Amino acid sequence: MDSPSSRFACTRIVKGGILAVSILVTLGTGELVVRSLGLVPSVKPLVVSEDTTVYKRSTNPILSIELKANYRDDDADSRRSYRRTNAYGQRDIERKVEKSSGIQRILLLGDSVVEGHGIGDIDRTMSRQLESLYPDGKTEMLNFGVSGYCTRAEIELLEVKGLQFQPDAVFLVFVENDFRNFNPEAFQLGETADRPKVIKGLFLHSVLFRLLCLKLNLFQFGAEADPVRWNKRAIGDNNVVDGLSRLVELAERDGFEPVIAVWPSFTDDAIQDVHFMPNRSDELVIERLARMFGIRCVRLSAYFAQHLVNTGRSVNPRLHYTQGDQMHPSEEGCRVAAGALKAIVETVQSPVASPVGSLRHDISDVEAIAAAQAQGGQVPSYAITYNNLGNKLAAAGRLDQAVECYRLALQANPEFAKTHNNLGMSLQLQGDVMAATRHFRRAIEIDPNYGQAHLRLGHALESQGQLDEALLHCRLALQIAPDNAAAHYRVAVILIGTGRAEGAGKHLQEAARLKHSWVAPINTAAWLLATHPNANIREPREAVRLAQQAAALTHRQDATVLDT
Repeated sequence: MDSPSSRFACTRIVKGGILAVSILVTLGTGELVVRSLGLVPSVKPLVVSEDTTVYKRSTNPILSIELKANYRDDDADSRRSYRRTNAYGQRDIERKVEKSSGIQRILLLGDSVVEGHGIGDIDRTMSRQLESLYPDGKTEMLNFGVSGYCTRAEIELLEVKGLQFQPDAVFLVFVENDFRNFNPEAFQLGETADRPKVIKGLFLHSVLFRLLCLKLNLFQFGAEADPVRWNKRAIGDNNVVDGLSRLVELAERDGFEPVIAVWPSFTDDAIQDVHFMPNRSDELVIERLARMFGIRCVRLSAYFAQHLVNTGRSVNPRLHYTQGDQMHPSEEGCRVAAGALKAIVETVQSPVASPVGSLRHDISDVEAIAAAQAQGGQVPSYAITYNNLGNKLAAAGRLDQAVECYRLALQANPEFAKTHNNLGMSLQLQGDVMAATRHFRRAIEIDPNYGQAHLRLGHALESQGQLDEALLHCRLALQIAPDNAAAHYRVAVILIGTGRAEGAGKHLQEAARLKHSWVAPINTAAWLLATHPNANIREPREAVRLAQQAAALTHRQDATVLDT
């Protein structure tokens, strides 16, 4: 006869079995329902190698991306890749966390303007030029710029990485697009975590599990599949106000002085500030917000305007101070900015002399808060996500998938000039020059000052024998960006092709000077000197020198430059 304890054990086993079966039936039913209704997207294996970019996906949804630590790339394009980052994942020289006695340490926060987008030599970036103005070594300028960051993300980076360096002051370089409540560079960057195989298997094979992961961001799958959505959700709908509020809290807690430096916009004939308060022409929205929080705010436009006057000559501000795009500083722009920031640094008071408790004067400026929220009303576009993923695929040689991504980007934003340019480049590599030409022309229609598109259109027209129009567009590319080595080279090649070799020499020499390791213009210049005595190059022995230089270099072709 069974004892009461054995009967109880049997009952528990039966109930457990019934529960397990019920769970399995429920999960199976859910799986069938989700599959039949098509509620979850299929898995597209579009993740590619991360070796070609300095950026990595961040597990912090506010940041969305970060710079890789200890990154090295001798062939960096200075846009998606840099020659090096330091051990803490910043585009800077190596730094010690501990601050030595007697050292003043200033941390520069910002996006691609501070990061040094497009500047190859780290010593020519804004932070390094600024530090060089203190030859005694007692002032350190740390570069904490990351492309695409909005203000809230910049302050988040300060909190999670920057404060360990114990800054005496934090300079926030504020750019006009910082009002956007998302980081537009939140693109596909592979996996964020090393997940167990069972989790990966479930995600691949169970649509119910996949749906839960995407909706709830379990194991970071949601952020990987839709980085823009999770990034915007984490940042909120008024990132500048929230970011400055947090900046003040950190300043009060850690004892540093916050300063906002407003970056201007550079046009062909003016240096101007943007985003003024409604019905006001004398006060910027960011200035009003800074006053609301008691943060010092300085316009850099006045320093650039004074420098322009001091040059004593007619200068195009866009070409002189930026890389031709009205925003990203050239080396000269970084130099002027460094001088301006030094002047501001010298007025920074120590935390002891200026108690941070004096921050936060009027935190109820409803008009300023509303103005900031209105400026941040731009909706995130998946065009950038698909464009940048297309760039990664194109760089990996997967052109069919790249073209697919570019077309998805244009579905999201048909007026995205960069994607038209990138799609044109991919189509040209596939041999469809006519289609490529149409996209290059469309990019220029959208943005007439798009130098890269002018250059690519010129190359495409050259391949079709339309040399006069090709030369026109290549010369326009040079007008927009006079330091474009590839544009100098294409102009030289077209001049040679049209029998005007006498004008090609100076362009070949300039291309070789700007990109000294690029074999093509050096070889062409040497050949030109040997065969065309009127090629307008300084002296005959230059041919020998150029030929020797070319022979000493490893042959490599001009890298395809994709725009992000």
